[in-house]
Amino acid sequence: MAVAGCHVMAKPGGAICNIDCTYCFYLEKEALYPERNKNWRMSDETLEQFIRQHIAAQSGDRIDFAWQGGEPTMMGLPFFRRVVALCEKYGDGRKITHALQTNGILVNDEWARFFAEQHFLIGLSIDGPASLHNHYRLNRAGKGTHEQVVAAMARLKAHHVDFNTLTVVGNITSVMQQTSTNFFWRRDRVLFSLSRW
Repeated sequence: MAVAGCHVMAKPGGAICNIDCTYCFYLEKEALYPERNKNWRMSDETLEQFIRQHIAAQSGDRIDFAWQGGEPTMMGLPFFRRVVALCEKYGDGRKITHALQTNGILVNDEWARFFAEQHFLIGLSIDGPASLHNHYRLNRAGKGTHEQVVAAMARLKAHHVDFNTLTVVGNITSVMQQTSTNFFWRRDRVLFSLSRW
């Protein structure tokens, strides 16, 4: 059986993140590469080589890119504008799609417009209502991030960005499952996926 391409999840900033979730195992990875804490960004040369090779490795008419972190929006909007330009350069007219998983902290109107214009599918990490989300998903100062994530969700909706949500189910969220489920259903029937840790 022939392989019809491959799925690759790119982490252009590695494990670097702008929040400090209590359950995150990626944050521990930062300590494995202390030199990367100073130079954690994927270089332009590596980005171009990755995009060119990933497109070349796909045999079909559709090519999917998935961007994750850490927090990929920490790479900045110019980085992702370059991603799109390189995909156009090497795509040879094929349909190229992008999915990006984010905590939403940096998602402002400019990001949301870009996601809409470029048809990015966004995965927004949110662990239910504030009482659950803020138990685990904290900023570097130890404060909850729920309000910022809900604001990002509103921006994505306002700009008609296709998005889904990712919810991590842990001890507290599993006990409060009904509260969490009701939260998502009240938010315009937002679909979400569950991860168990």
